[in-house]
Amino acid sequence: MSRKIPYYKTNNLLWRWKRCDGDDGCLLCPTASMSMDKEPPPLPVPKAPPAPKPPPPDRTLNTINGILNGLEALGRFKKWLDTPDPPKPPKAPPVKKDYMAVPPFDIQEIPGAMRKEHMPVGAKLMERWFNGRLNYSPDGSEVNQDGKPFAPDMYETGAVTLDWVLKFGRAKEACDYLVNIAIRSPEAIDALGNMLVPYKGMSGLYTDHIVKKDPRELHRLFQFASVRVGGTLADSVALQLRTQTQNFNRPDDLTGALGSFNLYAAVGHVRFSANFVNGERMSDTRIAELTGIWVYVKDNYTFSDASNAAQYLGHWSNGGVIVPVHGAMSASYVQSPVTIGSPTSKGNVHYPIHNSDFQQWAQKHKRGGDFVVYTDHRFVPINPPIQLYLRGDVAGEQVAGSEGTPGNNQAQNKQFKAVVRALGLDKYQARQLHEEISKQGLGYHEMLQRGQDMFGDGND
Repeated sequence: MSRKIPYYKTNNLLWRWKRCDGDDGCLLCPTASMSMDKEPPPLPVPKAPPAPKPPPPDRTLNTINGILNGLEALGRFKKWLDTPDPPKPPKAPPVKKDYMAVPPFDIQEIPGAMRKEHMPVGAKLMERWFNGRLNYSPDGSEVNQDGKPFAPDMYETGAVTLDWVLKFGRAKEACDYLVNIAIRSPEAIDALGNMLVPYKGMSGLYTDHIVKKDPRELHRLFQFASVRVGGTLADSVALQLRTQTQNFNRPDDLTGALGSFNLYAAVGHVRFSANFVNGERMSDTRIAELTGIWVYVKDNYTFSDASNAAQYLGHWSNGGVIVPVHGAMSASYVQSPVTIGSPTSKGNVHYPIHNSDFQQWAQKHKRGGDFVVYTDHRFVPINPPIQLYLRGDVAGEQVAGSEGTPGNNQAQNKQFKAVVRALGLDKYQARQLHEEISKQGLGYHEMLQRGQDMFGDGND
């Protein structure tokens, strides 16, 4: 019976996992261990301030100094001539090469292996993490281990573009859902209304003029909807362990770079206008129309685990990634290093990698900088615009357009309450109006007109 273990490797031509078993399987290599000893590149040295301009030279002093320096150099030369040659050191004995040794593999070689797996953006981000100073958040926020906000250089705004993200089908589908559906959800409308109240006295709001193209300020002040895009490299490997199918898509560069991340929508442009009821302007109300949004990605690049269990990221060597399995339909992975062929050949031994390995490396070297990735933000026109009713300092209700009432009871109830407030109806009048329009599917303006027909402009 073969002692070899089946494993899955990536097929870059068909972009899927390929099973290797039987004589093509791998062998356990329990004596091998991954290295964490290689020192990371030195941190960049901050530029020193320019030295003050020296005073003009004294010609007389320069002449005297030149003569003294010449005499000193002549003395050194004479001393060198009189000094005998030192004895030659004995030759060191030749180092015997251990032909049975396993070639070392350091964790910092993983980015190079990612490039071989066609994950260049993921490799670039991982190298940034290795090269950074120690920075992590104990609670997943943007406050570091010292209780200080992330420094400006812990925000990466140039490595990943939205165009690149949207080349991947799952990201494009999520973006379409965000733009067409998620921004019109009751939760998004509530957040949008609260956000716009302070600006309702303006005729128009261009958020880019306020945030000055700072993605952090845009996110902090004007983000109101998001959609999740999954999943992480650990999720991809875990799914492969559960399904063990060769048809499952292998991890791509988006997985290697961002894993599971969010697409966000932020306010781009809003028109504000007065609210007229039966030709009369309502002084305490305004209509806001959201005509455009900014779409972007924000993601925390970190190796923290979502749970207490260390997330398995596959077996890696400098040649790429594989997923060894115990047997048919076993959902557990092999926890020992394995070798494909001779373990003395560089790249044959693959080591199990977990998020905790990166955490251990960070503590050993006091390096490894968690950072936040922002893509560029793209303006997307919204047609038809989202209309909101704003009254006083209270965030308002969604206003239905010509197509009638929104398709959920929560939004309909908010529109009805907006009509009651606009007309100043008391509880008895509000109940009468509700009985009159119940189950007719009326929109805001239609309910408003029906209320005006019944009660005029409200209580005098």
